[in-house]
Amino acid sequence: MTFLDRLDGGSSRDGDDLIAGSRIEDARIHNRRLVFETIFQRGPISRVEISGIIGLKPQTISSITRELLEQDLIVEAGRSSGLRGQPQIYLEANAEAGWSIGVHLDQNHCSILAFDLKRSERGRLSLRLDTRNPASAVRVLATAILNLLEGNNQPVKSVWGIGLVLPTFGSDVYDFDFSIQHWDAWRDASFAEELQQLTGIPVLVENDATAAAIGERIHRPDAGEANFVYYYVGHGSGAGIIIDGYPFKGVGGNAGEIGLLPVPGIPANPVWSNGPMDAGEQAPSPLSLEGLAAACGIDEASLNDHQLVDQMLAMRDHRLMDWLAHAANVLRDVTAIIEVMYDPGFIAVGGPLPRAIVERLVDRAYPLRPTPAARHDRSLPRLLPAKLIEDAAVTGAAMLPIFVNISHNFRHLYFRQLLSEDGPGEA
Repeated sequence: MTFLDRLDGGSSRDGDDLIAGSRIEDARIHNRRLVFETIFQRGPISRVEISGIIGLKPQTISSITRELLEQDLIVEAGRSSGLRGQPQIYLEANAEAGWSIGVHLDQNHCSILAFDLKRSERGRLSLRLDTRNPASAVRVLATAILNLLEGNNQPVKSVWGIGLVLPTFGSDVYDFDFSIQHWDAWRDASFAEELQQLTGIPVLVENDATAAAIGERIHRPDAGEANFVYYYVGHGSGAGIIIDGYPFKGVGGNAGEIGLLPVPGIPANPVWSNGPMDAGEQAPSPLSLEGLAAACGIDEASLNDHQLVDQMLAMRDHRLMDWLAHAANVLRDVTAIIEVMYDPGFIAVGGPLPRAIVERLVDRAYPLRPTPAARHDRSLPRLLPAKLIEDAAVTGAAMLPIFVNISHNFRHLYFRQLLSEDGPGEA
C-alpha cells in the first residue's frame, strides 16, 4: 500500500492487484492521483490550468484540490494579478508533506540523497563501505539513513520511501551468470528486505539506467517528451526506456540491458567476453567509466576532478580525443539499434561521466546512422545530453517513491516495490 493509497482510504493497487474493471472508486483514485501528479510536476499552477491540461471538469478539480489541501499534500502559492475576472489561486506540492530518499550503491561507495515534495535537496551523504559484504553494508546504510533523518528532525513515518539503485542482477534464477565483477556475494542477497526492516521505510529497487530515466522524465513534464530512452554510461552501459511517461520493464524487469548486446566496438560483457583478459578479469568496455580512465591513463576517481577534465579537453589531450572518437562510434551504433527497436522521441545520454565529456561524446556521435528516426518534423534532436547527468542515478532513485505514489496509471505501479501491508505509518 502506497502513501497516497492510505490517504485514499486504504485502497491498494500495488503488486499483482491489477484493475479488472472500471469502478467509480477506481476512477476517483485515478483522478486524484492525476491532479496531484500535475500539481507536483507543473506547480505553481491554477485550477483552471489543471482542468485544461487533464480535461476534468472544474467542479471535479475543485473537489480534489480541496481534499489535497485539507491533507496538507499541496499548498496555495499565491494569486494571479492583472488579469480579467476572479484572481486565480496557484497550487503547488507541499514541501513539508514528506521526504523521499534515494540510494545509489556502487562498488565500495554509496550516495544518499533526500528530497522534499518540491524536489528540493534536504540532505546528502557520501559513504565508503565494503560492498563485498552485503550484510555489513546494509547495516551501515540503514544507520546512515536514520542518522540523516534524526539530524534533520524528520520522522521516519513521513518518508514516502527509499529508492535503492543497485548495479547487479542479484539473482541465480538466470541460466547464465550476469553478475558484475566483484558483486558475487550479492546473488540473492535479501538486501532490500533487510534495509526495509532496519529502517521501517518502504524500499523500491531499480537499476541505474531506469532510475535515471524516471528522474529525467520527472524533469521533463511536457507530454511531447513522454517517449524517450535514457542511455546510461557508468561502469557498464544500459538504457532506461520510457513509454507514454512510464518505464518499460519487460517480462523480467530487464528491458534495456544494452551492455549485454554483442555490439560492434564493445568487446566484452559479463556473459560473452571477446576482449583481452588480464589476471582473469575482463577488459573494460570503451563506453564506460573504466574504459575512459584506462584510455587516458588516470584512475577512475580522477574523473570527478572537473578541473582536470576541463584541462584535458582544452588541451585536446590525444588520449581523450582517441577515446571520444572510439566511444562515439560505439554510441552511434547503439543509437541506431535503440531507434529501430523502440522509435523513441529522443535518446538522452547521461550517467556519472562529467557533463563536458557527455556533451562532446554526443557531438562526436553525429552524423548518426540513417534510421526512420531521421525525420524533418522532429522537435528535439535524435541524440542529446540528458538534463540529469552526474547525479542521475541517485536523483532518479530519490524520485522513485514519489513517482510510484503519484502515478495515476495503476497498471504501471512498480512491481519491484517492497511495501508492508500498513506502510511506514498512518497518514
